[in-house]
Amino acid sequence: MNIGRNEPCPCGSGKKYKKCCLSKETAISTSEKKSEKVPDSKHYFSFKGINAEAALHELAEKTFLTDWCYPNPVLPNGREICDLLVVFDDIAIIWSLKDLKLGKDGYLKKSGIDKSFRQLSGARRQLFGLQTQVTLKNPRRGSEIFDPAAIKEVYLISAFFGEPPDALAFGETIRGNLVHVFTQRFTEIVLNELDTISDFCAYLRAKDTLSQKVKQVVISGGEEDILAYYLKNNRTFEAFKGYTHIMFEGDSWDDFEKNPQYVAKKKANRISYAWDGMIDNAHTGDNPEYERIARELARPTRFERRSLSKAFIGAQFIAQESNRVYRRFVSADDVVYCFLFQDDPEPRNNRRCHLAAMCHVARSREQEKKIIGIATEQKIRSSCSYDFAFFEIHDWSVEDQKLLKDLEEEGDILRNPKKSLVREEEYPNIDS
Repeated sequence: MNIGRNEPCPCGSGKKYKKCCLSKETAISTSEKKSEKVPDSKHYFSFKGINAEAALHELAEKTFLTDWCYPNPVLPNGREICDLLVVFDDIAIIWSLKDLKLGKDGYLKKSGIDKSFRQLSGARRQLFGLQTQVTLKNPRRGSEIFDPAAIKEVYLISAFFGEPPDALAFGETIRGNLVHVFTQRFTEIVLNELDTISDFCAYLRAKDTLSQKVKQVVISGGEEDILAYYLKNNRTFEAFKGYTHIMFEGDSWDDFEKNPQYVAKKKANRISYAWDGMIDNAHTGDNPEYERIARELARPTRFERRSLSKAFIGAQFIAQESNRVYRRFVSADDVVYCFLFQDDPEPRNNRRCHLAAMCHVARSREQEKKIIGIATEQKIRSSCSYDFAFFEIHDWSVEDQKLLKDLEEEGDILRNPKKSLVREEEYPNIDS
């Protein structure tokens, strides 16, 4: 949101913006919520014993988060478009789910497959070809009109639940568009393994590229074996460059899951779900800018969320032990994260202004990067509050520079920072 420097600061302090949070363009959200402990489970969701469509919706919300999942969207005439539509930023994923029985030959009935493909093709045509006005409903965001002009990537997924067939295509094409064909087992595996929007879409992109370069892909097991290959080979299919026919043998996924480094990775990832909890906390804010902040927080991959969670929780331990206000800056590829730990005795508005000041200083040091701020109390406890900020200044002015000097002198922010480089492997080394 754009705010004049002489207008009231959005943090609620009542001061003019130029004397308070300082930003030309910032989004600020607050929340009061019980913080969740870092879970001990494997965060694995199973479809067993649950209605197929309800299970898909629940697992999709865990992977893509509630704000960007739209179950059973409908046309203006009330007819259902698809079973699930995921819209995140400039990406749309259209899902069709069919619970089919196998024919006597051990394969899925062609009539059921065709029905699913027609639903996907029709949904894409309505949304992007005819650009039919569709109202999407979400329990967090209410109703909104789908904007096809904002979408740059579209993926079609046909999920077939029930008994797995003897064989299933790597992907099918309908009207020139690739359809990713998932079994129930693979849907469960992939949404639990690639459980962020970034991880999941990176896999679909890699599959799309592979399908364009080869004539035939034969799978003797299930697509989970392709996923195992993808994960073991730096999340690419680059090794198949120049090939026209590829065959994936069965049991690769089962062997991959048993690998000690994979087991160690899943254990190391447990802390990363603390970041998911903070995204949920961002959702609880009453500021209309919350979705923008939550969307930025949701961009990191699972591995990146692990690193960010470690940095955040580690900094909070230092704040708690030292019993003082503590700041930490974490620089990623195109984002700087500002973490602030400031306790209850300080007025809440002070903490918000302090967070905005951190973001302003960070922007001066990293001019091409987005700035994301997260503030909470110094002490780790079962109930805490959060303040969030997304900060962006495209043109750094003389006035911005003057404010920066004031902040550095008065607030002592980033004047003499202690720097450290942290290296972490996605798959931890296992001592022999």
